Amino acid sequence: MLNRRVVVLLPESLLEAVDEVAEREYSSRSAFIRAAMQHLLEEKKLAEKREKMAYGYQLMGPLNLELAEEGISEELEEIDRYLDTLAVGESS
Repeated sequence: MLNRRVVVLLPESLLEAVDEVAEREYSSRSAFIRAAMQHLLEEKKLAEKREKMAYGYQLMGPLNLELAEEGISEELEEIDRYLDTLAVGESS
């Protein structure tokens, strides 16, 4: 992988905070900034996936409800037939 130098302007207070963490937990300021950028990109991808999933659920909601109601209706009919069979069996 080819590394490229990038100039970024940061407020002094932010740079000081970055340097404190980089010194404790990373091999360099660059390593910290790479990790932070990678983390932010991964979080953005995850947020985009969640948005797409929410949109998909909204689109599929009416169909899923219809399918569920059909299934419940069929199950209730089957339960009614079963109960009728039990009632007939008890009266005999």
